[in-house]
Amino acid sequence: MLKHPKTLKEFLRDDKGMSWTTLKTAKFDGRLLCDGEEATVRRKLYGNETLQVELPPVSFPAAIPLYPLPLNILFEDEHLLIVNKPPGLPTLPGRQQEELSLAGAVGAYYKEQGISASFHAVSRLDKHTSGVLPIAKHPYAHQRLTAFFQHGKGEKRYLGVVCGQWEQQTGCIDAPIARNPNSIVEHCVAVHGKPAVTAYEKVKTVHGNDVTRFTLYTGRTHQIRVHTAYCGHSLVGDSLYGKASTLIERQALHADMLSFCHPVTEQRHNIYADLPQDIKQLVQEK
Repeated sequence: MLKHPKTLKEFLRDDKGMSWTTLKTAKFDGRLLCDGEEATVRRKLYGNETLQVELPPVSFPAAIPLYPLPLNILFEDEHLLIVNKPPGLPTLPGRQQEELSLAGAVGAYYKEQGISASFHAVSRLDKHTSGVLPIAKHPYAHQRLTAFFQHGKGEKRYLGVVCGQWEQQTGCIDAPIARNPNSIVEHCVAVHGKPAVTAYEKVKTVHGNDVTRFTLYTGRTHQIRVHTAYCGHSLVGDSLYGKASTLIERQALHADMLSFCHPVTEQRHNIYADLPQDIKQLVQEK
């Protein structure tokens, strides 16, 4: 039961975080059902009703070239697709649209399976970063899952290897990040940047380098890479913010766990992605 009666519109806006745009789409192009019957946004709700919102089918972005690459699917339902992204594959195609991408592989998968869905990466991973990547199939799932992460209803955890050793076993890097004005790619710690917070915990030391667990409390571009470099411990193999390595051909970073509140069912999920072979070998003590 609700503490106070609400209109259907108030309930969807206040309790379910639905944007005006999505609500209008449901109203004019979809259907609103209350206890199985068509309802208007003015319908009063008291808390014991069964509400169903049907949104119109969405299409995959036509500008993204499709590529039939195999996907390592960790979770899927009608609202979300969560995959284990391999290293070397960008989340989205490059500016010339000719580059292979995870988005293109997802589009090919949707087409093969007959799924009507869009592509909304809730959190992107750099081309050479591997691991858990959540994709919303429609705007409402994207909007609400993003809001959940912004309000602390989720956790993104990474495993990486840094150059050298941390002075402390655990720590928190709280340093704002902005785009480097001298580069179209790099970002940097800057007073005028957006807030960025990264927690770290040393797991073990292998060949003089610390295997480190990272937890993101914000989602800035290159956040872990920028923060570790700022602290003097860039990721092993990160040629952009540190230096290349003979130990691994990319930055040693893998998104190994995602904990989140489902944007529609509101159930809690913990999704894990196994380490790829290159990082698995790097963190093993020989």
